Amino acid sequence: MASGSSGTRNCVGCGRAIAWDANVCPYCGHDFRVQMAPPKKEKSGLPIAGGVLIIIASLMYFAIGGIIAAGSTLALFGTLGASSIGILCGVVIIVLGIVALLGCAFAVMRKHFGLAVLGGVLVIPSILGLIGLILVAVSHDSFD
Repeated sequence: MASGSSGTRNCVGCGRAIAWDANVCPYCGHDFRVQMAPPKKEKSGLPIAGGVLIIIASLMYFAIGGIIAAGSTLALFGTLGASSIGILCGVVIIVLGIVALLGCAFAVMRKHFGLAVLGGVLVIPSILGLIGLILVAVSHDSFD
């Protein structure tokens, strides 16, 4: 203690003067032995909103990939000739939708920021995917 000080302090609970070495305020009972917990970070809803938008965009990928693959399969058996490239393109789009769906699951759970961003990047051609990616990217601090 510095010289000239009175040996008292003000209680943070009630503001009254108490002894410097008091562990508990005799007036309000505030316990000075308890350490203050660090403030909790509030979790933002942005990753969830971004994840939902990425889900919608990835479901569109499933639909588009399925239509391309099914149309190419019908062309394979029809009179238009073999269209295996169309089937391959449809399957690739469906696989991109699956990876994007996994990424959005990580965004909703606020885990693995990199994988959540990857899911958003894969659906950038969709405006919903782009908005979802932006929401996930700006909420980087919400991820564990």
